[in-house]
Amino acid sequence: MKAFWANGYEATSLADLIKVTGLHKGSLYQAFGDKHTLFVQTLNRYLQNIRHTKNEILSAADSPLGGIRDLLHGFINMSESIEDCPQGCMAVKSLVEMAPHDDEVNRIMEDHKSAMRASIQKQLVAAQANGELGIEKSPELISSLIMIFMNGLATEAAGPMELEAAHALLDAQFDALL
Repeated sequence: MKAFWANGYEATSLADLIKVTGLHKGSLYQAFGDKHTLFVQTLNRYLQNIRHTKNEILSAADSPLGGIRDLLHGFINMSESIEDCPQGCMAVKSLVEMAPHDDEVNRIMEDHKSAMRASIQKQLVAAQANGELGIEKSPELISSLIMIFMNGLATEAAGPMELEAAHALLDAQFDALL
């Protein structure tokens, strides 16, 4: 996963995969099939981990909006909390590199984005129900804007971005939306 995450699909060679898995070429193909199949498996695992983390953060939150804020800050902190974690988001990198020309990756990413957007939208609806968010605000629009912002921030974070700057941008965006 980290090889694909750090280098992307195209730049990750068979030699890279042999090195990180410790398997010989024949064993690698026997265990995982081809490079594309291995990539799809690692992408799915990465996205499952993201959704698991999302569910844990949202369920532990004191309020719906607090949960969204904690979730988004948690995604920023993820690269700091995982040992040898590549910069940026594997999902966003895959969305840019693979989804435009790979139907399977595109479907996986569309399903993931829809699930994430729905979770955020559900939190926003709950925030409206408890008076934390005004009813004039559109949960559908806000959840889409949050997703777009986070994808852009993940793209920026793949480069030399300070963690504090990412958190400050997130807070400013969150406050502007809500």
